[in-house]
Amino acid sequence: MCGRYTISETVSKLKVSFCFKNSLNLQPRFNLAPGQAAPIITGGHRGSRHLSMMNWGFSSENYKIKSGATKGIINARSETLLEKKSFKDIAVSQRCLILADGFYEWKHDGGSKKAYYIYKKDRKPFAFAGLWRSEGDDGHLSFDTKSFVIVTRVAVTSIKEIHHRMPFILNEEHCEPWLNGTVAAATNLLNGNYCIGLDYHEVSDRVGNVKNDEPSLCDKFTQPQLKLF
Repeated sequence: MCGRYTISETVSKLKVSFCFKNSLNLQPRFNLAPGQAAPIITGGHRGSRHLSMMNWGFSSENYKIKSGATKGIINARSETLLEKKSFKDIAVSQRCLILADGFYEWKHDGGSKKAYYIYKKDRKPFAFAGLWRSEGDDGHLSFDTKSFVIVTRVAVTSIKEIHHRMPFILNEEHCEPWLNGTVAAATNLLNGNYCIGLDYHEVSDRVGNVKNDEPSLCDKFTQPQLKLF
């Protein structure tokens, strides 16, 4: 799954990489959490792309998503995307690109957890496959609030020791078929051969607190050395 991620690249560089025309005043985020607003690209007429802000997570009848909370529908499994009631209709025409440059995952180590920052080996920004919908705060459909979920898949071998699942990171050539392609094209993408070069390092457990949101959260964590007297 994916419960935290980063997007720190400037909008001008993102425009070059993802070919959207409009602009927003984006602030770098180093600990983006469910319930918070994030930059999303949606498709349009003749393959156009539009950048907008949406809230991370679909509300449901059982709970609402509040800023910083981890409850709610925040991920969608790629294997069952077209079977689940929550996703099968919007998977036809409401797919999106979720801009990111890294994500966090926690590895259970005995009775403790260690946080890791995962990113592409070339350190370039990328897009998660996502779905979006319009909804009100009470879960009823509304045109006022738009939200998204991240599509996930089985983790690639390079990070499987940390967690068995991961966000579906789209290779550059797959962004357009996912965003504006047919359902068949999107399905083939999800079910086809998958290869992505990822790297990771351990980070401070400060990332566990959503109030922390600074560049140092991505820094490699080293255990403090014991001083011998």
